[in-house]
Amino acid sequence: MAPRKNPRTDAPSPAGFTGQPADGGLSIDRLAQAFAAMMGTTPAADSGTADVVSVDTSPDLDDGLPAADDDLCRVTPLAILEALLFVGLPGGKPLSSRGVSELIRGVRPAEVADMAEELRRRYAAEGRPYEVAAADDGWVLRLRPEFSRYGSVLEGRARTVRLDAEALDVLALVAWNQPVPRDRLVELGCDARPAVLRQLVRRGLLELRPPAAADAAPTYHTTQRFLEVFGLAALADLPDPTAPPP
Repeated sequence: MAPRKNPRTDAPSPAGFTGQPADGGLSIDRLAQAFAAMMGTTPAADSGTADVVSVDTSPDLDDGLPAADDDLCRVTPLAILEALLFVGLPGGKPLSSRGVSELIRGVRPAEVADMAEELRRRYAAEGRPYEVAAADDGWVLRLRPEFSRYGSVLEGRARTVRLDAEALDVLALVAWNQPVPRDRLVELGCDARPAVLRQLVRRGLLELRPPAAADAAPTYHTTQRFLEVFGLAALADLPDPTAPPP
């Protein structure tokens, strides 16, 4: 095979891995140097060509982090249980041992109880402000009693919702007349703006449910958050709307 010619000089170019490619790109030798520089190593043989990349010699920001095989980073059944307890179930319902065992392959319900007890002892030994506690037929991660008041402060702030008179009128009418379609609100004397209804739905105080029949309209209902914000255990705790104010 005849040697290639350099496109710039028409002179024969050396063949092999160190030769100049016909398209004018980097040679294999230069690519090797670039890769070695990127990896912070020295090429096996010096071809005499100039450096093609610069290496950042600043400290590695990952230095000091746990290794990938460190116990703190390993995905183990105990770590999975801890993560599940941290996320929890809606409404603070306890995680049952059987439910957890169905999520972790090869773990029996009795082993879940042992792992929960191990976490409980570990947290107590380390003086954590939270604890794993048995509740009903399962387990919950909760603040220790001496720290529970701080959680109550946050929950109280989360329940604070600013509502104007128009929004309160809508909530009152829906609470005592639900389920309420939009047209029924108007009949009850509350011609609320669509923006107010959307705001109440967005804040989780009302929900718009699909119609029960094909010829019916969607209806508004109060939510669990509505009960929490107004300090009610159930809708039955609403005061009698016909009773005089206290």
